[in-house]
Amino acid sequence: MLIIEKALRELRENLSSMTEVVLDMLELVKNSLEQEKINELEVVFKQDKHLDQLEKALDRQCMELLALINPHASDLRFVFSVIKVNVDLERMGDECKNVAREMKGYSDKIPPEMKQLAEMVYATAQKTFRALKTDDSKLAKEIILEDDAIDKLEYAILQKYPQIGTSFTAKALERIADHATNVAESIIYSVEGIDVRHENTIRQRLGK
Repeated sequence: MLIIEKALRELRENLSSMTEVVLDMLELVKNSLEQEKINELEVVFKQDKHLDQLEKALDRQCMELLALINPHASDLRFVFSVIKVNVDLERMGDECKNVAREMKGYSDKIPPEMKQLAEMVYATAQKTFRALKTDDSKLAKEIILEDDAIDKLEYAILQKYPQIGTSFTAKALERIADHATNVAESIIYSVEGIDVRHENTIRQRLGK
């Protein structure tokens, strides 16, 4: 049992390291868009390579942990959730890289709505990673409910600014929020043992 507990603790620590890298990438994207300092986005590409290495290491750690003797059901749920979360974190990093790549050739003034979207997505990621660190399934449910506001703002940007660069960036930011929602769903599964991969399930449970 001590071996499993030590492995689970290390898994949580490494998962936390991944969330810190993703949050750093998102903060850089957000600040670069807000301040219109596009050149600073170059750092995102280096961070993404580091994130890829962390993803591989976390996958390997999960596989090793699953091979241990008779982990409890809650431990199994946690490990399975980490495997899914690991994928979403890596894809969040990929979308940050997509924003950086698209904005490198961006010459127009960045719309204020785009800056607002970046701020909302960053705040969602912050909240999601806090819920992940504290196993807060209630907060995870709130995150899923709040995703509608990001979807609506992204749609408004696409309607108002049809330029390819702007549209691509808005979609990438919205996908980051989608992955954060996926992480929130994994938190609920890990903590409560229930599958809530459809928003209506959450809304019905909360009486929304």
